Amino acid sequence: MAGGRAADDLDAWVLATAPRATAYARSLLRDPADADDVVQDCYCRLLAKADKYDLPRDGLKLLLTAITNASINRTTRRKPTFSLTRDDDEGADDPPDPLAAAPDLTAASNELKAALDAALATLPPQQRAAVELRALGYSQHEVGEMLGTTASNAGVLIHRGRQALAKHLTPFLGGEAVS
Repeated sequence: MAGGRAADDLDAWVLATAPRATAYARSLLRDPADADDVVQDCYCRLLAKADKYDLPRDGLKLLLTAITNASINRTTRRKPTFSLTRDDDEGADDPPDPLAAAPDLTAASNELKAALDAALATLPPQQRAAVELRALGYSQHEVGEMLGTTASNAGVLIHRGRQALAKHLTPFLGGEAVS
C-alpha cells in the first residue's frame, strides 16, 4: 500500500511540475523538441533517484537546476543551424477566434514577444537562466543555488541580464537608451 501511495505522490508531483518545467526549458532552448527531450531526461534522472530525494518538497528546485545545466550543456555543444524553409504556416486554415484580441494589439504583442525572444537569445546561457528563474519568482539565493553559484553572483547575473534586455528592448519600447 505504501509503495502505491508513493507512486501516486510522484505521479501527482510530475503532473504538477511538468508545465512549469517544460515552459522553463523552452524559454532557455528556444526549440520545443529539444526542450521536451531535456525535460524528459531530467525527469527520468530524478525519478530514478526518487528514494534519495524528497521530490514533493525539493523536487522542483532539483528539476529546474537539472534543466538549467542540461540546457546550458546542450546550447554550448550545439552548433547553430538555420532552415531555408518556413514552418510558420501551421494552423493557417483555422477560422479566426471571435474572442481574440484586436489585430493591432495582437500585432504589437507579437512584436514585443519577438523582440523579447531575440533579446533573450543574445544573453549568455547562465545570464538567461538567471533572468528566467528570477522571472519565475525564485529569490536571488534560490537562483544562486540552482545555478551552482553564490547569491551575490546570481544577483550580478540577473542585473547584467536585465541591463542587456533593457538595452535591446529600448528601441522597441521607445524609451531612453540604457547605458
